[in-house]
Amino acid sequence: MQIQSLRCIQNLQLSTHARWNWLIGANGAGKSTVLEALHILGTGQTWRHGPRHVLREGDAEYLLTARMSDHFLALRRRGEVREIRYDGESVHSAWELLDILPLQSLHDDNSHFVAGTADDRRRIMDWGIYYVDPYYGTVFREYRRALAQRNAWLKKPQGKSPWDSALAMAGEGIQQRRQDYLTRIEPYLQKLWTSWSGATEILGLHLQSGWKEGLALQESLQRDLGQDREMGYTHSGPHRANLVFRVRQKMALDILSRGQLRILGLAYRIAQLLLLREAGFALPTLLIDDFAAELDESARNWWVEQLNVLNVQVFAAVTAAGQIPAGVQGSHFYLAQGQLEKEIVI
Repeated sequence: MQIQSLRCIQNLQLSTHARWNWLIGANGAGKSTVLEALHILGTGQTWRHGPRHVLREGDAEYLLTARMSDHFLALRRRGEVREIRYDGESVHSAWELLDILPLQSLHDDNSHFVAGTADDRRRIMDWGIYYVDPYYGTVFREYRRALAQRNAWLKKPQGKSPWDSALAMAGEGIQQRRQDYLTRIEPYLQKLWTSWSGATEILGLHLQSGWKEGLALQESLQRDLGQDREMGYTHSGPHRANLVFRVRQKMALDILSRGQLRILGLAYRIAQLLLLREAGFALPTLLIDDFAAELDESARNWWVEQLNVLNVQVFAAVTAAGQIPAGVQGSHFYLAQGQLEKEIVI
């Protein structure tokens, strides 16, 4: 892969390993920028919140490229103009990138998603559903379009809402697909949690739909119409759903430590990969920022062991080589000030 003019990196080329790729260096060395570059290549956007000024200071554009077996992907951005090419052909929508370069990204903004926001949990849940359900992306896009149109209508409402039926149909479809997915993933999560904790604590996943329990979505839309008109946006729907983690019938947030919550989040992400493998789909490349954060040696060893079983390609950032579990085969890239100082293949 090659990165040009992204944040602190002027020009960096890495010959990547098929399994483990360790990015080693102090804070500010460029480790997270390498991961961010891959994330942009696979999604069309950065993972960071706030202003998205990722261009290296003084440069006019950035360029990211990656070779995947016999395929070549490139993304160039200059101002508001973005150009994506795959094997020389133009890619017109970032949605296409999700299938060209599937990624699972674990970074500071989502590593504590179990204890984070409902938005975080929905986003990670929907990531997994998108790759195991061939129709989910279509239903999801239909819902987003109907939601945007209804919200626009609410700002200048006239007559009966023309979007409620389409919104309700797509929204109910999303809810059903989410529920089916959680039913399938729960046994994997339970097994992983037991393998880590050594206990037989009962785990549970509960999905709050995003509208009043006991009502169909269309009924909720009609009930909320006055409030929606007043506020100018739609209150009820799967865009307000929440995924709740429970341990021993209690909220995981209430009884687990911060470290345990992170392990639970990792177990959920691994369970997503196991479900993908069972369904016969190709596994994504994993991007892991700050691999060792809040994890002791036994937790790091457990995580590597689970990923080795899956045989996935991983890019992981650490501040010191000593944080890498012993015996892991792969490439070690030592970075400083956005440059590659040395590379060691183990």
